[in-house]
Amino acid sequence: MKNLLAISLAAILPATSFGGIAPVRVAPEGPAAEETAVSVAPKTAIPSAFREGEDLTFAIKWGVLKGGYASLKVQNIEALENRSTYHVVAEAHSTGMVNTMYHVNDRNEAWLEPQTPSTLRYARKIHEGKYRVEEEVILDQTAHRFHQRHYRIDKNRTEEKNGDIPPNVLDVLGSFYYVRTLPLEVGKSFTMDVHSEDTVYPLVVNVTKRETVRVKAGKFDCFIVEPQLRKNGIFISKGKKLEVFLTADDAHMPVLMRTEVFIGHVAAELVSHRNVTPAETYALTKAPAIDPTPTTEIDQ
Repeated sequence: MKNLLAISLAAILPATSFGGIAPVRVAPEGPAAEETAVSVAPKTAIPSAFREGEDLTFAIKWGVLKGGYASLKVQNIEALENRSTYHVVAEAHSTGMVNTMYHVNDRNEAWLEPQTPSTLRYARKIHEGKYRVEEEVILDQTAHRFHQRHYRIDKNRTEEKNGDIPPNVLDVLGSFYYVRTLPLEVGKSFTMDVHSEDTVYPLVVNVTKRETVRVKAGKFDCFIVEPQLRKNGIFISKGKKLEVFLTADDAHMPVLMRTEVFIGHVAAELVSHRNVTPAETYALTKAPAIDPTPTTEIDQ
């Protein structure tokens, strides 16, 4: 249960890698093949796949047992560093018997600049059982450096780190939204660089199938994509696979996210979707306040 909650919240599904201002690299077939770069023009308009005010709600289930709810929101378009960014938010909350056994209350945010595209900032507030963390990461896409402030609330410990990043790197949540803008097709694979914690992960997303799926929100024609890391990391868990169902229209809206666990599988299933009007736009959320002491600085 904990795995899918964390994955869903983090928006589960990162994909592709593009290293300079442009290229999306299409992963070749076979492990020994060389990667070939396919030039893709930078986006200069609002992506048609999603828009300000999109609000998706998911029920999280372990078999027939309902464990909680998760949401994905394009909260607003916000100016950051004189750039227009999509402020996207993923939240998950445990409910009922699962909440009694293991309380989850997670919030992940990202500020995605669509022109390149790249992530300029991301933040998370994680409360899973006794584990409690607040974190903010600035991705300086000009200097190609990151600055991370990590506050472990349950241990009253703050740590700061700095290091290098490749051009146009994304965070997990921002990459999930970016993959929705890609030309998905069965048999295609995409790679991308994703920054998580203090590490950049090369991530691969494979488009494996196309099938119709029925969830509470309705019946949808979907592509099934599977994100995979090229080395051990956040999406590798004892060989278990993660499947994400994205609608086969221009929106590539996520309707089902499913992963294997020790017994059965855990799924996040779409129960409702809507577009909030500008007048209903959610209040802006500031990055988490982090206690400045004690602090350990690490320059990577």
